[in-house]
Amino acid sequence: MRAVSFAVKLNARMEEKMWRKILCTGLVAALVVGVTATANGQTKAARIAQAMAAGPVSVSKNATIKDWPDKNGKMATLREGSNGWVCYPSEPKTKYRKNDAMCIDPSWQEWLAAYVEKRNPKITQVGYGYMLTADESGSNIDPMAETGPTATNQWHHWGPHVMMVYPSSNMLAGIPTQPSKNGPYVMMAGTPFAHVMWPLK
Repeated sequence: MRAVSFAVKLNARMEEKMWRKILCTGLVAALVVGVTATANGQTKAARIAQAMAAGPVSVSKNATIKDWPDKNGKMATLREGSNGWVCYPSEPKTKYRKNDAMCIDPSWQEWLAAYVEKRNPKITQVGYGYMLTADESGSNIDPMAETGPTATNQWHHWGPHVMMVYPSSNMLAGIPTQPSKNGPYVMMAGTPFAHVMWPLK
């Protein structure tokens, strides 16, 4: 029940305060239309299905489904859930992002909130996030890099994966920091947003 209560409070805070800021972070490259209209040429049902596909059925079947902000910065709830998880469909496609749908638990919801608010996340327990349909690219070093590869930002492509975030960076000791498709690695090492990527084949 604590997880569900936390998720409800977080979603309310995100909807009222945080999502207006997201437009300035580069996370949303284009705007999604509202609750009952289509987005990316998709119906509401298609958006829900896309979001649910990002996680295992055991998680997504009872997760809250939220869409990205509309032209007014409001985030649509496509379906209410009951397990504390939130799943998102993919953002509008860009040069480097073709599918970044995700399902995230309360710890990852705090991580995302901190990311868009540009503050350090307050992670108190190990968190899990699923991106089982991911097809995108990004920097392995710079949390805020959105413009593309440089000589130093370890820009790389990642496909389907599971993410884990930890309360202490000490728990990441010994895990490789070089991107790999053959095993886990730390993404954003040395930053407050460090987490472990588990590539899936």
